[in-house]
Amino acid sequence: MRRGSTPTNTFELDIDLSDAKVYISYEQDGIVIIEKTGEDLAFSQSGSVYIITLNLTQQDTLKFHPGKVLIQIRYVFPTGDADASDIIQTTFERIIKDGVITP
Repeated sequence: MRRGSTPTNTFELDIDLSDAKVYISYEQDGIVIIEKTGEDLAFSQSGSVYIITLNLTQQDTLKFHPGKVLIQIRYVFPTGDADASDIIQTTFERIIKDGVITP
């Protein structure tokens, strides 16, 4: 991903989380920079694969500096059962023109 971009992140799972409260956290240098939940997330299904989609804004991605970023999904069902995904590692790339750009 690049700073200042508006990427769509798609997560494919083998468990249906549409009834769970889901948190997707983005961490850099040991600090949670962004956390998405609720209306930020869209749930769908393709065959036996469950999909969570979220969009990051320019403001979101500008909060990161170039380097490694960790992402994790945590969730809790109405029954109280809770779990977390494996941690996903990605990177944010630098940009030359900083700040939000408008059309």
